[in-house]
Amino acid sequence: MVLIIAQILFILVLIFLIFTIVKQVQILKLEKRFDSFSLLSKTIDEISFFDQFSLFIHKGILAVSKTLKKSHFLIKYAEKYEKYISFEEKGTKEGMDYISSKIFIVFFFIFLYFLAFLIHHKDFSFMTFFITIFLSFYLLDVLLAIKFQQKRKKVEEDLLKAIIIMNNSFKAGRNIIQAIITVKNELDGPIADEFKKIYLDMTYGLSLDVVFNRFYDRVKLEDAKYIASSLTLLSKTGGNIVRVFNSIENSFYNKKKLNNEMKSLTSASLFVFRVLVALPFVFTFIIYVLNPTYFNPLFEHPLGIALLLIIISLFILYVMVIKKVLKVNME
Repeated sequence: MVLIIAQILFILVLIFLIFTIVKQVQILKLEKRFDSFSLLSKTIDEISFFDQFSLFIHKGILAVSKTLKKSHFLIKYAEKYEKYISFEEKGTKEGMDYISSKIFIVFFFIFLYFLAFLIHHKDFSFMTFFITIFLSFYLLDVLLAIKFQQKRKKVEEDLLKAIIIMNNSFKAGRNIIQAIITVKNELDGPIADEFKKIYLDMTYGLSLDVVFNRFYDRVKLEDAKYIASSLTLLSKTGGNIVRVFNSIENSFYNKKKLNNEMKSLTSASLFVFRVLVALPFVFTFIIYVLNPTYFNPLFEHPLGIALLLIIISLFILYVMVIKKVLKVNME
């Protein structure tokens, strides 16, 4: 009886939340429709439900971060999240906020797990419960890693543009600070964000080689390492900075040109590789839809579990070997 009452309460709460969200979406659509005909500006009191909810979550994250800062271990652990903070977020966000967000995500998935447990009324599994906690704890790391790889790829694509702008600035008689300002003003996206950080480091009095070494530590690109090494050699031995950036520009241009040619040559092989990687998942999904109990022996018998681990290991090894074979090192 208690379980039925709990299930009914959960369903009522979900219905209320869905109804509230749908209502707020309709209100926002009406607000956008009549904004162009309205002469009244929004006041501080006119905060939407989503803004209020976001503000509530943000305050909760800040409160949790303030508590977690008492731990020296967590402070050290939070340092690895500093690279995900953009220049505009400096001062308003810190690495500890990501750990607090991970805690919120864990509690949210625990809530969903118990909700599913009450609705389906299955036996409680500690293994599934701990797997849920583990996966939800590292979910944000996966999303941040994907976002960081996208940013890293964009920085790599635009780095040649930044070097060309800096080189032209040096040829026009501008100094280093003026060249960096030109780059951060002329370009946009992740590369502009990185050069804003470079400019901030320069204003703190750091030398050019140290600044670009810090840039390499943030993006982990071989091109950035090449720039840092060239500028370190320039600072120690002396020389003409225009010649150095001319050399860097030519090197990057030739590397990018060769890289584009190699991509066009290996595009067919990469397509075949991606298809072959996707096929096992497609066939597994089709078999599962046709016969949901087909794979049960792999999970119910120790020999099946061992066989499943061998299959997964061989598949991962296959992906790693093929990627290594197809990878073209441009260095």
